[in-house]
Amino acid sequence: MNRQWFIEYFITQGIPLLLLKSWAMIIEFLPYLVMGILIGELLKFASWTKIIYKWVTKAPVVSVILGSVIGIVSPLCTYGTIPVVIQLYKSKVHIAPLISFMAASALMNPQLFVMTAGGIGIEMAVVLTIAVFIFSFGAGMLSYVIPSTIMVRKSIIFNEDGGDTILNREKKLFIVKQYAINCLNSFKSVGVFVLIGVLISAAAEVYIPNRITAYAMQAGRIPTILAGALMGIPMYACGGGAIPFVRNFILGNGLGKGTALAFFLVGSATRPAPLMGMAALFTPLFLAGYCVFLIISSVLMGIVYV
Repeated sequence: MNRQWFIEYFITQGIPLLLLKSWAMIIEFLPYLVMGILIGELLKFASWTKIIYKWVTKAPVVSVILGSVIGIVSPLCTYGTIPVVIQLYKSKVHIAPLISFMAASALMNPQLFVMTAGGIGIEMAVVLTIAVFIFSFGAGMLSYVIPSTIMVRKSIIFNEDGGDTILNREKKLFIVKQYAINCLNSFKSVGVFVLIGVLISAAAEVYIPNRITAYAMQAGRIPTILAGALMGIPMYACGGGAIPFVRNFILGNGLGKGTALAFFLVGSATRPAPLMGMAALFTPLFLAGYCVFLIISSVLMGIVYV
C-alpha cells in the first residue's frame, strides 16, 4: 500500500511539483548567474600575472594580505590560477603570497560572490568572503615557516631574468566579440551545474520529509559542522550548482549557517580539478597538509558562525 502510494505520488504529484519548484528557483537565481558571469568575464581581460607580481613582492605580511585580496577579486579558476602561480614562482616570487592567492582564488571570485548573495543572501556571501580571507592569509603565513623544498616539486626551475618578462608583457585588449563568446561559454558550463543543483535541491524538498533531516541539520552542532565540511568533498561539483542545494537545506530543513559555510569552504577547494591542478606545482605531502588545514579551519569558522 505504501509502495503504491509512493509511486502514485511520485508520478501524479511529485513530478509536476518538482518541475514547478525547479522553474521557480531558476527564475529567481538566473539574474544573479548572468550578472556574475558578466562581471567575471570582464575581469579576465586584466593582466593578472603582472598585477600579482607588482603587489606580492613587498614585505611578508603585506604580500600575503594582498595575495589573499587579489585572489578573492580574481575571476581565474584553478586551471587559470596554477599557470600564473608557477610562472610567478619561477620568477622568484616567494611561495607564501602565491599560496594565499591560489587558496583565495580557488574559494571565492566575483561571480561566486554575486551568485551566493542572490541565491542565499548577502550575509552568507560576506561571511564566506571573510572566511576565505582568513584561511588564505593563515595558509600564506604558515608557508613562511615551512621549507619550500617540502612544499614545491624539485622539477620547478627558476627563470634567469626574474620578473622582467612579466613586467614587459603587453596589455590585454578588450574585444567585444571575444567577451560575448566567453560569456556564452561560461554560461553554458556553469549553467549545467546550476541546473543540476536546482533539480537536486527541488527533489530533496519534494521527496524527502523535513523530519528526516531536521534533527541532523540543527544549527550549531559541532558534529553537523564537521559532517558538512566532509560532505563538501564528494558533493561539491561547482559553486553555482552548490548554491541552490545549500539554499534549500537552509530555508527548508534548518541547515545551520556554520555547516553551510564549512561545506562551501571545503567543497570548493577539494574537488579533483583544483587538486590535480595544484599537483603540477606542489608535493603530495603539501596537498595533504593543505586539505587537513582547510578542514580544520572550516570547522572552526563554522563553529564561530552559527
